[in-house]
Amino acid sequence: MSEVSSVAVIGAGTMGSDVSLLFALSGCEVVVEDVSKKALRLLENKYRSNVEVLRRISMTKEDFESVWERVSVTTKLEDVRDVDFVFEAVSEDLEVKRKLFGVLDGLPGNVVLATNTSSLSVTEIAEGLRGAKRIGGMHFSNPPIFMPLVEVVKGRETSEETLGVIARMAERLGKTPVVLRKDMRGFVLNRILMAAGAEGLWAISRGEVTPEELDASLKAMGFPIGFAEAVDNIGVDIVMAVGRHFREVYGDRFLLPVGLLEEMAEEGRLGKKTGRGFYEWSSGAPQVGGKPSESYDVMRVVAAAANEAFWIINDGVADPEIIDKVAKLGMMSPVGVCELADAVGLDVVANLLNELYGRYGLELYKPCPLLKEYVVRGWRGKNAGRGFHNY
Repeated sequence: MSEVSSVAVIGAGTMGSDVSLLFALSGCEVVVEDVSKKALRLLENKYRSNVEVLRRISMTKEDFESVWERVSVTTKLEDVRDVDFVFEAVSEDLEVKRKLFGVLDGLPGNVVLATNTSSLSVTEIAEGLRGAKRIGGMHFSNPPIFMPLVEVVKGRETSEETLGVIARMAERLGKTPVVLRKDMRGFVLNRILMAAGAEGLWAISRGEVTPEELDASLKAMGFPIGFAEAVDNIGVDIVMAVGRHFREVYGDRFLLPVGLLEEMAEEGRLGKKTGRGFYEWSSGAPQVGGKPSESYDVMRVVAAAANEAFWIINDGVADPEIIDKVAKLGMMSPVGVCELADAVGLDVVANLLNELYGRYGLELYKPCPLLKEYVVRGWRGKNAGRGFHNY
């Protein structure tokens, strides 16, 4: 198809509003659809807030004067018929998404349909639709205004032309598209984040580390944000939903400390959006500081992430190079997950996982068979000349 000039964004929540701003900044005419009139009324305020942030970084006043003029809003799905590209950002519910794409299936055949799902698969969403070949994954890392990663995902029937359009659109928005080999729930980024985050959440729930200590320990390793802070940004309710979706496919490897999260949800501590989560947000972004824990071994987080990287390779979703690229772009990490594990030593990672599995019995810590195979073969990391990568 020719260059995209008009885009529909379905869903005016945090992700939809941020991505619609990116589309508008790229020069597209944008229509934002949402059933909530309140969400649409708040859209301009969200734009103005983001515009101020972006202006302080690099944009000029002139760049923004026409942005809002390129955006229209509607509560009627039929108003999105005359667009070139649709970006879906509705709630992370398979039936809701399938119902929506069933309606979008009636759009002209040249319209590309992209889903930003974070814990479902493109194939599941497009199953049985006449236009499944024009449906692909376009998963932004959070917050999309600033993070450079877009995972581009081919469903079982997605055409190469569709993937190309989505990748080029990501580049037009100033992002880096990373095309994955296989469509499985969580893709690469969220599987790594959820595995590592599950370890951190379990440690918090056991009283082994405080949220502040965990985040300080991760920041000391070079990560720009800790997991407790990330949960607050994403939303406790969304993290719980993602965990449920992952368990349906991957089993109890993604079991989360439900007691901790449910208690927070019952108290209305959902994170940034309710003003309180692990941190207090009512007066703006909290100052997340403190000292790293002296007793908690942050290598447990690395081990959980590396173990999931082996499962991703085992599933055929991505190779170590892609996994590291996704980690660096999606977490703004100075080093990839696989590179870090190779530096530590895969035998060290395996031994730590075995120790944790013996202590707690959680599937999260059970070493992936591929990790055990690498260790047996002597592929133990950088010092051995081979691990995830060849050295």
